Amino acid sequence: MNVKNIKSFVDFYKSLEISTCIAPFPRSFKKKNQEEQILKKLELPTALQHNNKYKVAKIKELIEEIKMCKCDLKDVATNTVFSDGQINSKVMLIGEAPGADEDRVGKPFVGQAGQLLDKMFDCINLSRKKNFYITNLVFWRPPGNRNPNEQEILACLPFTKKHISIIKPKLLILLGNVTSQSILATNEGLNVLRKKENYFIDKDLNLKIPVKVIFHPAYLLRNPIEKKTMWNDLLDIDEFISTNNII
Repeated sequence: MNVKNIKSFVDFYKSLEISTCIAPFPRSFKKKNQEEQILKKLELPTALQHNNKYKVAKIKELIEEIKMCKCDLKDVATNTVFSDGQINSKVMLIGEAPGADEDRVGKPFVGQAGQLLDKMFDCINLSRKKNFYITNLVFWRPPGNRNPNEQEILACLPFTKKHISIIKPKLLILLGNVTSQSILATNEGLNVLRKKENYFIDKDLNLKIPVKVIFHPAYLLRNPIEKKTMWNDLLDIDEFISTNNII
């Protein structure tokens, strides 16, 4: 673990209001210098395109289609919360639903959980400003920040799947239990899915995308004891991205 990543790890702990921490040992690698190579590669600037007219046009079409969504949450929400980040990213994150801050601003993950999410992914050199794209399973805030119910999820899910098909990420990261079970169409819990090799498969859209399942940052704010598990999951994502040349 180099100096930059040690600092990121300490910042990650501080963001959870933990004053002391012990950094975990790096993962074991088959090649002696593989970790140094990965970290060096991740620190290189990523060349991003900002002129993908096809994707921009498809996203605009999707936004118009979402206006026709039958989800009842539209009637009580302030804003439609669609997405943030880089449209040409190879990494796509999907959360659960907007909270109060997101509903007010109209962007996903801008509140306390969103700030933690940015710090988490900065640890492995991922940023919505540079190289990931983020959205939610449901586009409107459920009252009282409750979990979206089955009817609300089913109303939004076709649009979320189409959203994935437009971005066409090489890695899909699902945040939390509700999102993971809905996207992967499974009843298995988060702790089971975290340890499995998962894929988002949609035959109609001709998609098979690798999936990583992690805790939602809001859960970490309530359960900081899971910080070490989250750090190991981040290292796993880091390794997967490097091994598969995703960025």
